[in-house]
Amino acid sequence: MSQSGRVAQVKRLWGRFLHLLSIVMLVAVSCLCLWLGLTQTGVVGTHGTFTVRECRLVTHHSTSGKKGHVSGSTSHSYTCTGTFRPTDNKIAIDDNSFMSDLEKAYPKGNQFSTQRTGASVLLNNPREATKQFLIGFAALLADAFVLFWFITRLDKNGMTLKETWRTTKGTATRPVVITIAAVALVGMALSPVLASSLSG
Repeated sequence: MSQSGRVAQVKRLWGRFLHLLSIVMLVAVSCLCLWLGLTQTGVVGTHGTFTVRECRLVTHHSTSGKKGHVSGSTSHSYTCTGTFRPTDNKIAIDDNSFMSDLEKAYPKGNQFSTQRTGASVLLNNPREATKQFLIGFAALLADAFVLFWFITRLDKNGMTLKETWRTTKGTATRPVVITIAAVALVGMALSPVLASSLSG
């Protein structure tokens, strides 16, 4: 094999690896967001009460822009540390728990009904759970398309999207992609209902 042929093969394999990695990452994002949503509805995690010890301001910086012109934006949130006391007393009281990404600071001694996963404590919040469900199912929908692209080599097969879709008739690809996309779309549509009913 010539040098140029080896380089092309390496590029092709590298592209396939990155494509496969993006499929795995989208699944991971989807699972994480759905888990966080379930935690904020109180379905998973350890239920208990969080008592604020102190809160501090956290500043987030982001930059964007074209070459030669960079603009930035700043946003703020609060992280509060304190004590988590489980409702069922099956685990020990944790004095080193924290809540992140809060919209405001809370006074010392303020108490919240929460769910804990690890050291992180999340408020029981149907609105935030809806947001997490939407992100999770949207990532799943994107994953359906990326999986279809990966299996059919859409960028290399020389066919249009419609033509490529026709080639999947009678194969396992079509029902798998349709099922994933359907679950994602139904999940997105029902996210608010799901969050409020699970929290209720």
